[in-house]
Amino acid sequence: MKTIELIREDFSVNSHAKAKFVLAFYRIAHASLRGPRLLRTTLLPLRLIYRVVVDWILGIDIPCRTKLGRRIVIYHGHALVINEGAIIGDDCILRHCVTIGNKLTAEGETTAPHIGNRVEFGAGAVVIGPVHIGDGARIGALSVVTKSVPPGVTVIGNPARPLPPPISH
Repeated sequence: MKTIELIREDFSVNSHAKAKFVLAFYRIAHASLRGPRLLRTTLLPLRLIYRVVVDWILGIDIPCRTKLGRRIVIYHGHALVINEGAIIGDDCILRHCVTIGNKLTAEGETTAPHIGNRVEFGAGAVVIGPVHIGDGARIGALSVVTKSVPPGVTVIGNPARPLPPPISH
């Protein structure tokens, strides 16, 4: 899909100007990683400016090597940290202070999470390590996820655990 089409889709699902700006700049910086070596080298200053503006000034750490799906929604974009090895599917919702990253172990760094489609993250949610978050899962606010989450499941707490089913009378 062409970069301009991805940006249009991101604009259609994001209402905040900051989210639109960050995602458009990300899409352009990400696209600058493709193509012949001379072109990629020529566009290195663009990626450096992206890093300074988005990460250092706006406080959103999404490296341009990160793989973001289509129609990502960012609510209250601040203190968002995503590891460059993370893969995030289509139609996901990210809120402020969400961290998606790898984990340091005695054996070294783990891989970053793989997030499915239509996953929603509550504010302050943390997902770390070599985990898979299934399609349609929901990660509750302030939850800490270190194990894979099946599709459609809502997890809450630290450590994250599935939300109990509603009590029926």
